[in-house]
Amino acid sequence: MKQHSLKSRIVHLMAVATLTTSALGGISLATSPTVNAAQAKTQDIKISQKQAVKKFQKEFKNAKISEITLEPKGNRYQYQIDGFDKNQEHTAAINAKTGKITWSHSSKLDKDDANSALDLNKTISRKTATKLAEKEAKQGQGQKWTLENDEGKQTWEVEVVDSNQTTEVKINALNQDIISSEVDH
Repeated sequence: MKQHSLKSRIVHLMAVATLTTSALGGISLATSPTVNAAQAKTQDIKISQKQAVKKFQKEFKNAKISEITLEPKGNRYQYQIDGFDKNQEHTAAINAKTGKITWSHSSKLDKDDANSALDLNKTISRKTATKLAEKEAKQGQGQKWTLENDEGKQTWEVEVVDSNQTTEVKINALNQDIISSEVDH
């Protein structure tokens, strides 16, 4: 599994802290991702990946895209797009219903991080990746998607969730081959 940057780990910890705070405030959260998915509905995704990328590129001119994640955040879906240019790493969160950038951040490019740009013109669509993942999982619905370079390969990671389990399916984003499929009960 690829090492995520310190920035990605901090963003993850902030999300966990936010969810914990929400839970303490009276919102009951289970450990299963189906709870978030029940609150955030995939039909509320109104902004396409292409539109989200355009918003990111408007915010960060000349930035190359290194990772795109679409996942539930509370009662909505959110894109998180990571990119880089010659000097900086950039991250933006974009509301998947409204297209509004809800937060963005830039930091000095860590030369130790192996940043490689995605070729979005060659990758399969999220819709195609979802169909492949749902077929592989045999039951459930795609509810979290990540497009990234993993060890030199462009991959889609799709979490397929049903009431009993989550299946994480990794797909080659160029040729549609299933790389791996792991079930988490």
